[in-house]
Amino acid sequence: MNHLVSVIIPTYNRADLIGRAIASVIAQTYQNLEIIVVDDASTEDIPQAIAHIDDSRLQCIRHPTNLGGSAARNTGIKAAQGEFVAFLDSDDTWLPHKLQCQLAEISKVNISDNLVCYGQFQSSPKVFYAPSVFPTRGKQPQETVADYLWASQGEMLTSSLLMHRSLAQRTLFQPGLIKHQDLDFVIRLEHQGAVFVFVPQVLTIWHNEVRGDRISRNRDYQLSLNWINTYGDRISERAMQGFMLKEIVPKMLLNQEDKPQAIKMLIKGRKAGLIPLNRFLFLIIQQAIPRQYQQSLKVFLQKAKLLKKK
Repeated sequence: MNHLVSVIIPTYNRADLIGRAIASVIAQTYQNLEIIVVDDASTEDIPQAIAHIDDSRLQCIRHPTNLGGSAARNTGIKAAQGEFVAFLDSDDTWLPHKLQCQLAEISKVNISDNLVCYGQFQSSPKVFYAPSVFPTRGKQPQETVADYLWASQGEMLTSSLLMHRSLAQRTLFQPGLIKHQDLDFVIRLEHQGAVFVFVPQVLTIWHNEVRGDRISRNRDYQLSLNWINTYGDRISERAMQGFMLKEIVPKMLLNQEDKPQAIKMLIKGRKAGLIPLNRFLFLIIQQAIPRQYQQSLKVFLQKAKLLKKK
């Protein structure tokens, strides 16, 4: 197999990180690729940040105004020349065998324009209340993407996705979304008839460090509610409950008025098996221990290994 793969790297600023992402692409064991950096009107000098990279496969497209991550990825999809496209966020990295493993897996299933391949990824840095490698299994043919993601602790990281260019062009990312662009994309891939192929190996490093530019750090959960409600009648009640536990409840716990309801939802979700025990205990303990002592407790639990990773 020697198909051209178009690697799409959207970025807004992160001039200090994008070189690391590009280097992980250049280091791939599979070399028939092009690298499309889409600079979403950064205030930092992205061209200067990557000027030292001498590789004819690299191109940079700059938006004249900031349009958001969805639009940046769509620009990359439209510019892609490869038979396949793969996505890499500018703060993430790939392991060297990422593309080779995915293309080999796709070839086993049979090349098709409706296949989406994804693999495991490792979180960096690790947190003591959760495993560091996600997901534990792939989506089963009989379950929906929503049930896989929120009722079964599944994951589909955008930086791990590889698919046929025609499928990416048919689906595109939803313009204007501030949050959950990645989740929205994989759900709509399913609606386009996508078949998901899972590689049970760590292929991607998700650099989930705390930074001020992360939308996911925003405490306002209304954006998440507005988005999931657009799918309200198209996903199962169990998947909706799992989404609330994963995306909404942790933010509700930060608000004194919402806290009692959030705790009830946590207990109900734990009884239903929708939240891992480690995560449940961590969130409950956070409410019982004064904030000034939480870091000390965290260090103690890490050293004592009282919370097992599952």
